[in-house]
Amino acid sequence: MFVACQKWITQSCLSLACLGIFFCSSVWAENIIIGGTGNALGTMQILANAYQERNPDIHITVLPSIGSSGAIKAVPRGKIDIGLSTRGFKKTEFTAEASVIEYARTPTVIAVSNNLDVTDISIDELVDIYNGKQTIWPNGDLVRPIIRQHDDDNTKQLEKLSPELKNAIQFAEKRTGLLFASTDQETVEKIEQTPGSFGVTTLALILSEKRSIHALKLNGVKPTAETCIAGSYPMIKHFYFILPKNIPIYVADFISFVNSTIGKEILESNGNYIPE
Repeated sequence: MFVACQKWITQSCLSLACLGIFFCSSVWAENIIIGGTGNALGTMQILANAYQERNPDIHITVLPSIGSSGAIKAVPRGKIDIGLSTRGFKKTEFTAEASVIEYARTPTVIAVSNNLDVTDISIDELVDIYNGKQTIWPNGDLVRPIIRQHDDDNTKQLEKLSPELKNAIQFAEKRTGLLFASTDQETVEKIEQTPGSFGVTTLALILSEKRSIHALKLNGVKPTAETCIAGSYPMIKHFYFILPKNIPIYVADFISFVNSTIGKEILESNGNYIPE
């Protein structure tokens, strides 16, 4: 009797264990891993949350920033399902194992803390700031530019505004004592936390992550979708999906959601606009 009872208990426990394994594995039928440029992560997390509410069997993981280059390397190797990039492939990166599709754009902006009462900046002022000639904001705070690595897309966009600004930025990169940020999120954190600092980021990042910073007008032009489309605002960030050659059905369905009416509304409400 004891042996029979013990056998029944053992079988019951095994059945419960198997049931538990089945339950855990069936909570999410599929897992989508997304990673890439920090500028796109906030909006993509909002899109992922909205999609999961409608598809509870799908779990989406949005990784911390691995950059555009990281996304371009990771997708063909099967490390992530969807890459987020601010550029297409370089010639040395091209692979038949992945494709590039633009899905949104957003203004690239110069931003300061909400504690700093500054709303506008000119290209000439930027030249003086990076050259070290303008060191004080109108309220008396020390001007503290945040420098990024030279090949960063934000830096390249600034340099294209004028030859004088390009030279000033290159001069600033050699100056000592300036703030430095290696990622998009680190940039906005320093803008929030360091009095008088300013840096280059995107409207999409500011709005989607609800950062305590604001974008400045550039030469009197407000950075919006409308001014970007009209051509009056000069700096635009392009967002691309990096997708594997063979796209799983559940990944394709999420991409379709991003391109749907609901997805576009989420993109636009977070500082993005859809390319025509």
